[in-house]
Formats: sequence, structure tokens, C-alpha cells
Amino acid sequence: MKVLQFIASKVWGGAEKSFVELCNELSKSIQIEVILFQENKIEERLNKNIKVYILSSNSSRYNSFLYFELLRFIKKSNPDIVHTHSAKASELIYVLGKFVSVKQVATKRNSRKGRIFNKIHYVTAVSKDVVRSIAKDDVELIYNGLLKETFIPTTSTNAVFTLLAVGGLDKIKGFDILIKEVSKLDFPFHLNIVGEGVERKNLEKLIEDLELSEKVTLLGYREDIPSLISGADLVVISSHSEGFGRVIVETLFYGKCIVSTKVGLSMEILPEELLIDDFEIAKKISAVYANQEEYDTLFMQLKEIQAKAFLLNNNIQKYIEFYERILK
Repeated sequence: MKVLQFIASKVWGGAEKSFVELCNELSKSIQIEVILFQENKIEERLNKNIKVYILSSNSSRYNSFLYFELLRFIKKSNPDIVHTHSAKASELIYVLGKFVSVKQVATKRNSRKGRIFNKIHYVTAVSKDVVRSIAKDDVELIYNGLLKETFIPTTSTNAVFTLLAVGGLDKIKGFDILIKEVSKLDFPFHLNIVGEGVERKNLEKLIEDLELSEKVTLLGYREDIPSLISGADLVVISSHSEGFGRVIVETLFYGKCIVSTKVGLSMEILPEELLIDDFEIAKKISAVYANQEEYDTLFMQLKEIQAKAFLLNNNIQKYIEFYERILK
């Protein structure tokens, strides 16, 4: 079986990391080839045994040369299935389906935009929330699986209650609300925010305006997320929307406790005690601080039940079985 994977992104974030992990692990069982745009941050992270086709055309949906180039790569690869990830790549291949006979699988990674997924026959979604955003009855639910890294977890005790938030510095992540909320806390704390993005300057100004420079740190892009999660007393998700919620799974693997707004995967696996109502983040953090042992125990019990379901091997097997059903 040969599957041609296509993502139209050039940046590096949670979706791209999941894409790379999926391709690399699938390539150990079936033949995987990948289409990417030039000047991307993905290719260097793919296994060397994966053939990569690089699009030289600009990425506009209205660029006719892009369609010709995609068509040429598909014919050259001659795959059994083309698997597209997110809306743009899925729409491009769907349009090409009028000119070339190819079985397309499309993965929707968030619950926001993407009417194109209503039209494609074979669709997968990364959470139940995303499934509900698709106007089809036969969507395949396959959670993102993560590689669980092996490392020595931190055993040191933090000098103050340490909070961690992870994600691109974008409005959708709600970091501006998180910073305003922690300014209300009446006990010693430190908040680390990991990630880069267009909102960095606005967040830096907000931190300065609220006189939180000694209490809130923007750490920028980091590769050592497992260690940072392990070292935090509490991981906080403040997002307005999440398709999946990679940070939740990483915290299941490595963390002590997490609280989250009601987005993506959090609504499926977190008990009410760990969910934040109406962005009352300070109230929830204060509750955890005051009852830390109780909340840590609750989360430890959750980890024992849920963590295994998100191991990458389970995800890989589900995709292979889905591909096989399509080809039959």
C-alpha cells in the first residue's frame, strides 16, 4: 500500500508535529510519500526513507500552476490513497479529483472552518468536537497519537506555585485572558508561556502594563516540552477553541495536573473539576492551589485510565485499518 500525504503548511506547530509523527510511524509499516510546499519547516523532520515532493508554485488556491504541479506529483507517485491534512490541502486535492481518479482521505484538525470536509467521501476527525463540526454521518474518529518520550522527570520542588501554558502566541489561545487572570492571584506564583507568534509584542506590553514582569515569562519556542510540563505544578489551557488539544495528552504523559477551558479534547476526557467555566481562570487556579494534593490525585487517577489511548501506535493501527477498508 502506498499513501501520499499532503499538508499545505510551512510553519511548525502542534498540527505539523502530529503530521510528522504520523508519517514517520506509518512509514515503518506501509509506503509513505509526502507533498510539501517549498521553504517549509517539516521536511527536515521526516524520516529519510520518505520520498518528498516539493511544490515550487505559490500556495494560492487560485494559482493554476499549483494544480498542474500537484497533478504531476500525484501521477508520478501513483498512490493508492492521497491523505490530506486540514482544509487547504483537502480542498486542493478535492478540486483535482475532477481530473484524476484518486481515493482521498481528509483529516479535519479543528472545529472551526472547513466546509470542504462536508463534500469529501472519506473524512477523519481528531476529536468528537471536530466530528460534530462536519455535516456528514460517516466521519471516522481517530485521535492524534503521540510518541511518549523517555526522559528523567524533574523531582525538584518549585520555589513558588509554577504555572505553564503552551501554544502559538495567537488570539485563539487566550493567553491575553490568562495573563489578566493571573494578575488577580493573591499567592506567590510564576507563569511560563511557551511558544512564538504574532501576539508576542501585545502580550509583552500587557505583562508590562500589569506589572507582571517578575511573575510571567514568555519562554519562546522550546523543544523540551515534556520536561517543562513535568516541572510545572499546573498546566493551564486558556484557548477559545481547540481541535484536539495536544498539550492535554502531553500532560497526561508527563504532568502533575491540568485545567482547561471547555475546548476540544478537554470536554471529552477531563472531569468537571478540571474544567474552567466562562474563562474564570484565576478562580480555578486558586482552587487547585488551595487543594493541590486533592487535584493531583484526581489527575493521577485520570492518567491511569486515559493515557494509553493516546499512544501513537494505537493511532497508526487505526489509520492502517481505515486505509485497508477504503481499498477493499
